[in-house]
Amino acid sequence: MRRLHRAVRLAAGGLAACAAPAWAQTETRTSADASVTAGYSNNPFAVLGDDTGSAVVTVDLAPRIDLLTARSTLSLSGDVNLQQYLRRYGRNDSYSGAIDYRLQSSERVTSHLRLDASDAVLGSFNGYQPIVAGTSPIGALVGASSGAAVAGGAGAGGTTTLLPIIPVTALTSFTDIGLYGLRNRRVLGRLSGDVGVSLSARDSLTLGGYGEVTRYQNLRAGDYEAYGASAGYSRRVSDQFSVGLRGTASDYHYRPPQGDTRAYSVEATGTGRISDVWTVDGAVGVSFIDGGGIGSTRSTSLSGNLNLCRRGPLSTFCVQAARQVSPTGLEGSQYVTSAGFTWAKRLDGRSNVSLGGSYSRVGGDRARLIAGALPLQTEYAQATAGYDRRLAERLRFVASTSYRQLLGQSEAGRPKDFGGQVGLSYRLGDRR
Repeated sequence: MRRLHRAVRLAAGGLAACAAPAWAQTETRTSADASVTAGYSNNPFAVLGDDTGSAVVTVDLAPRIDLLTARSTLSLSGDVNLQQYLRRYGRNDSYSGAIDYRLQSSERVTSHLRLDASDAVLGSFNGYQPIVAGTSPIGALVGASSGAAVAGGAGAGGTTTLLPIIPVTALTSFTDIGLYGLRNRRVLGRLSGDVGVSLSARDSLTLGGYGEVTRYQNLRAGDYEAYGASAGYSRRVSDQFSVGLRGTASDYHYRPPQGDTRAYSVEATGTGRISDVWTVDGAVGVSFIDGGGIGSTRSTSLSGNLNLCRRGPLSTFCVQAARQVSPTGLEGSQYVTSAGFTWAKRLDGRSNVSLGGSYSRVGGDRARLIAGALPLQTEYAQATAGYDRRLAERLRFVASTSYRQLLGQSEAGRPKDFGGQVGLSYRLGDRR
């Protein structure tokens, strides 16, 4: 903890030092989305038993501030989600925030620093973020010689420019499926960053690292800290495609020291533009977990990811799949396999519709037990659909429905979760 706190302070100091000269000519965008919805969930916390459904009223506030200069972007965002269930469950509130800084210090060097924090109940309705969710429309690759990743303005119809450089991502955090049904609150803090350097007109190098602290409210044995580093090399073989190699290494330190584990991976990578509307990127290789944890996997296995996206003038469709190593609260460090899709379409100048689905699997077929003989879950699936319509310049009608299910033989007595919500959303400040 002390090491991570010190790293956060140093990172914040370095961020302020390098950013200060650039703020003289800054464009500031301030906005906030406020929404009120009413809905129903058949089993909002994935608990065992009968008669688990409840109506719920949700108030959500998501402020955001963007500071943009010619070479840098500093974004501060947050979300406060307040829920009141009309029976059985009472209040359920969650909070999250992020600070994201991107800097293009020269034509050949870019850097990125991000700090995330969240406080939420695992498995709660309207609180689960699947690994494959949140896919943004992907723009076309451009054949620039810098080889650096630069994000253009996404607001006001702006496009995102993705240059052929390896995206460095340490091990992606995911929600602990095995802890569903316990209503356990998890507090998470994560600091990550990377630097991209163009070695030549075709060659790029990326270095990255992260640190993460996870604490559970009523499950101190599951607390862990994680640290990792990654390095990647990419070569642009044409104006449309680049290939490369990357390696990662991570350490997981659990509160019981016998659960400490280490994970390593080596993967071949590729990024490309298949056509004017289709892009693809991915990686394939091997990962190895080494540790003495009771629940941890100790083996070598295939790892990688695939992202395939189509971005048209009125719709976006993305398919994602991944297999990687991730820490869990009680199951040690495990291989996590996931797959899913997202689709969104603009119906007219006022209305949008979206669909999404995902499947996640943790570890193998073994059911692990904790106190009370409650089986830890290893598989999860969900589907969502959404619709929104602009009623006025800043006011929108929003509606969504979802279906969630924990899979496996041990789930016979756990009701499936299905439900939906309708309400209004209002944009304050900048409309972009």
